[in-house]
Amino acid sequence: MNNSNALVFFKNMSKTMREDNKCVKLACNTDCTDIDAEFIMNYANKDSEILDIGTGTGLIINKMYNNVKSITCLEPFKEFTDHLVKSSNIQIVNESIFDFATDKIFDLVTIFGSMHYFNKEEAKRIYLIVKNLLKTNGKLIIKNQFGVKEDVTVAGYSEEQKTDYYAQYRYILGEVKLLESLGFKNIETFDIYPPEVNRWDNTHFYAIVANV
Repeated sequence: MNNSNALVFFKNMSKTMREDNKCVKLACNTDCTDIDAEFIMNYANKDSEILDIGTGTGLIINKMYNNVKSITCLEPFKEFTDHLVKSSNIQIVNESIFDFATDKIFDLVTIFGSMHYFNKEEAKRIYLIVKNLLKTNGKLIIKNQFGVKEDVTVAGYSEEQKTDYYAQYRYILGEVKLLESLGFKNIETFDIYPPEVNRWDNTHFYAIVANV
């Protein structure tokens, strides 16, 4: 499993469900983006310059953009970012993190609901890129499902999604160790959602906050 597999899934979604801003919420009966936005704002303020990787349709960004200085939204598919609020402090870049080039550095990098669509080697590359994009004492916040006891890889046809689906829910403590090995510091994990949101025994939603 690698990101190219997952990108096919989202490319198809961006074409077939482009009018639905909640299409990126794969568990369609669950929308915790209010919690996401509130959690991010614990680490941000009116002076914060943020890079958001994997913005999707902007369900989180649209709830917090007016409380920060600027947000650069990195999302490969324009069809998704068409749903973003039009604001002078939002910059949209329709590229992959692997193609993104900028001289700007950020107070905060957020990656919500995206890292499980990259395998471990791809994740390592992303975290190294992010490390160079953060200001001194800047923070990285990651949130998605992680394996509770081990890596959980899904590859193949999904009855729930009615199509091929690829994801790697890496072991939460393994992800923390990976970040530590790359030089991130003061790493904390948070059980971010109410219990009922965690539908599976072998995966769980966590947020990870790390400093450079």
